[in-house]
Amino acid sequence: MAQRRPGPHRHDSPRHRNRPPALCFLIALCAALIINYPKVSDQMERIRAHGGAALGTGAIIFAAACFLGILQESGMLESLASDAVGLLPESSIPYLHLIVGVLGLPLELLLSTDAHYFALLPLVEGIASQVGVDTLAVTYTVIVGNVIGTYISPFNASLWLGLGLVGADIGKHIKYSFFPMWIFSVVVLAVSLGVGAIPWSW
Repeated sequence: MAQRRPGPHRHDSPRHRNRPPALCFLIALCAALIINYPKVSDQMERIRAHGGAALGTGAIIFAAACFLGILQESGMLESLASDAVGLLPESSIPYLHLIVGVLGLPLELLLSTDAHYFALLPLVEGIASQVGVDTLAVTYTVIVGNVIGTYISPFNASLWLGLGLVGADIGKHIKYSFFPMWIFSVVVLAVSLGVGAIPWSW
């Protein structure tokens, strides 16, 4: 008679290995409320005090995700990346990665991080490699502008979260931070080239 194969233990199943973050948060919140505010009336007062900010922040992140999802799935972000590179003259191809690095922060206002890495970077690398530019140089150069520009990008959900928590407006944030952050990104790029962190390969 064939032996039965032992089934997976309960704690080994994917369902029990990957606990949903929302469930962990709810359990921790309930425990914190019970420990710190034993009275139900005090618990409800704390929920009313912070519930509006929590719901508002959640709505902002949800709206940003919808906005990014529409642009991403419709192909508009990839089209923006291709058109932005296509506007440059042919003589600039050997320096294309540097141009994109310098313009990295302004481009971040149009493109998300995913579009930067999965649309713009492969496009720039494919064009620059045809004239002998090293792939590593292209990658490092494009990353510099993207990393700094993330903190001014309207596609960054954490930026919306931070602005929502402090009650700031993204328009004022961009107006105030755009040029200082752009100058900083160009300085970082220049220093990286100067110390050899980004290779000169043409």
